[in-house]
Amino acid sequence: MNTTTTVNITTRERWGATGGLVAVAAGAAAAVFERGGVSPDAPAGQITAFFAANGSAMLAQSALFVIGAAALLWFLAGLRAFLAAAEGGSQRLSTLAFGAGVAQVTINLVAQAFQVGLATAPPEQVSAGLVALTNAVFTLANVPVAVMLAAVAAVSLRHGAFPPWLGWLGAAAAVAHALLSVSAFAYNGPLAPGGALSYLLYPALVVWLVPAAITMIVRGGPAAREDRA
Repeated sequence: MNTTTTVNITTRERWGATGGLVAVAAGAAAAVFERGGVSPDAPAGQITAFFAANGSAMLAQSALFVIGAAALLWFLAGLRAFLAAAEGGSQRLSTLAFGAGVAQVTINLVAQAFQVGLATAPPEQVSAGLVALTNAVFTLANVPVAVMLAAVAAVSLRHGAFPPWLGWLGAAAAVAHALLSVSAFAYNGPLAPGGALSYLLYPALVVWLVPAAITMIVRGGPAAREDRA
């Protein structure tokens, strides 16, 4: 492989990794507009008041999350190439991680569409059923996140894609998001939407994503690793 090709491929992979940091930055900006939530079991007047007061903030938050989703897709493409270079063979786990990541982005965009609908609808016409459906879609997006992180952890611990500590961090984050998915079926308690434990577990993806993206940027893409071998 000539030098020009090596530089081009390495740069492309590093730009892909940077997408993960952009997604985190967009998510951090979106957190500024977080206003909590309202239970679908709340009285109709309380639901109406919540969306009347917070519709604009929710709309801004969704716009930032959509930007973050686009950046995350770039990251996932780079992640697949990064994992595949280490896994070799059929690249089954690398493909699983990529597919699960894309599924998460897709489900999250559907959830954001529901949130935009809630934010722009006349507050008095927002139904408890739509609030409950939106909460469920957001929660179930944790299932593919858990699968993605578990696949990344497996490639890291078996094939050295990421350092062992980052592989174990990914495994722990996978467990956290698997637990978060239970929120779709929990009406009360610490794992229910808005529960104390759900807030503690939610940042698990970000805790893994930031050092993973930095590691990919520092190491470069598959071509850079082949040159060092």
